[in-house]
Amino acid sequence: MASSEKAILLEKHDQIGYITFNRPEKLNAIRPADYILFDELVNDCESDDNIRVIIVTGKGRAWSSGDDVEAWTGSKEKEYMKGDPGLLAMDEHRFLDNALSGYKLLPIHKTCLTLLNSGKVSIAAVNGICRIPEYLYAMDFVVAADVATFAQGDILAGLSPMGSSTQLAPRVLGRRRAIELILLCDPISAQEAYRVGLVNKVVPLLQLMPEAEAIARKIISYPITGIKLAKMAMTKAQDLPLQEGLEIEQWYASMSMQGPWKTYGKQFLAKKRKLL
Repeated sequence: MASSEKAILLEKHDQIGYITFNRPEKLNAIRPADYILFDELVNDCESDDNIRVIIVTGKGRAWSSGDDVEAWTGSKEKEYMKGDPGLLAMDEHRFLDNALSGYKLLPIHKTCLTLLNSGKVSIAAVNGICRIPEYLYAMDFVVAADVATFAQGDILAGLSPMGSSTQLAPRVLGRRRAIELILLCDPISAQEAYRVGLVNKVVPLLQLMPEAEAIARKIISYPITGIKLAKMAMTKAQDLPLQEGLEIEQWYASMSMQGPWKTYGKQFLAKKRKLL
C-alpha cells in the first residue's frame, strides 16, 4: 500500500512499513501539516497487525532538514497551521484557549509516545542531513549512512525546543550530551553520533537500507510478545525507581510466559548449544 500523499510516503512489504520523507527538493523539510501526516502514517502501521517493523528514511540527500522555514514565516504561515489548531493558538499566544480546550500534546509528541510504547520496532535509516533528531530519540534503532550529519537548531531561533528533545534526549544520551547537542547546535558527524550513543551503527550509504532491513528481518523472526513487553518495561524504566521497575519487569516477564516461549525456547537452546 502506498500513501496518496506526496510529502511523506508509506509502503508496506513483508511485514515492514516503509515511511519515506518525500520532499527532496526541500531537503525533506517538514511543515505543520506534515507532522500530522507522519503521525497518521505511524499510527496506520501501529494498527496493522501484519506490520512488525517500521523503517523511516528520506529521499535525496537528507533524512529531514527539520522545520520548513518558509512555512513558519510570511503570508502562508497561518494557512499552514490550520491543520493543528493548538499550534496556531500557541503561535498567537492564546495559551488559555489551549488549556480550556484540553489541547495537551503536539503531533510530534503523540508520535514519539506511540513509537516508545508500540510493540512494533522502529528503525531510522538516516541517509543524510538530519535536523530533527527528536524522532530518533523515540525510535528503537538508528542506522546512519557515513555521510549523515545531525544537529538541532531551536536555540538558534531563540526557541526552547518543543519537539520532545528536552525530555527524550537526556533519557537517551544522558544530561551532559543532551545539553551539548541542544544548546550548542553544532552539527555532528555520523561517527560522532555513534560515539555519543545517538546512533547504533554507521554504514556506507549503499548499505544503509540493506542494514536496516537485516535488523527488521531479525526482529520479525522473533515472537512479538517478548519484544512488546520488553519495550514497555524499558520505556517505563526511565521514570520509575529501581524497586518499582524490577516489579514491572517481573510482571511483564510473567505475562510473556503465556506466549509461545516454550516452543521458541527449545529452538533457542538448540542454537545456544551450537555456540558453546
